[in-house]
Amino acid sequence: MKRGLVLLIVILPLLFVNFSPAQAAGLVPCGGSGEPACNVCHFFQLINNLIYGFLFRIVPVIAALMFVVGGVMLLFAGAKPDLLNKAKSVITATVIGLLLIFGAWLIVNTILQKLGIIAMPSILQWYNVGCTI
Repeated sequence: MKRGLVLLIVILPLLFVNFSPAQAAGLVPCGGSGEPACNVCHFFQLINNLIYGFLFRIVPVIAALMFVVGGVMLLFAGAKPDLLNKAKSVITATVIGLLLIFGAWLIVNTILQKLGIIAMPSILQWYNVGCTI
């Protein structure tokens, strides 16, 4: 039962991930037929695409699924205090996980702004990697 739930939590969000046509060709637009040869910049673009896809496509789907699981457990807990505590811990852990993940992203963005590495008009754009090499 637990193995099936883990597979459901891992595989189900991947079915709802919306891949753009630019990503349908691959994570990095290089090395294929009609594409430029790969270079070091494309490696950083690959890492960027993986992080962006995880943060903004997979994490929200998994979080929503965990909120549903916690809500259903809370709904069916009834007079069982152990199931009620487990449901509350699932919802609390999901909120804490989201705060940690997106809080870390926000902290990195703020530090890069305050150090002057990125300019204010390009707020929230430091993660865009453009290969010009």
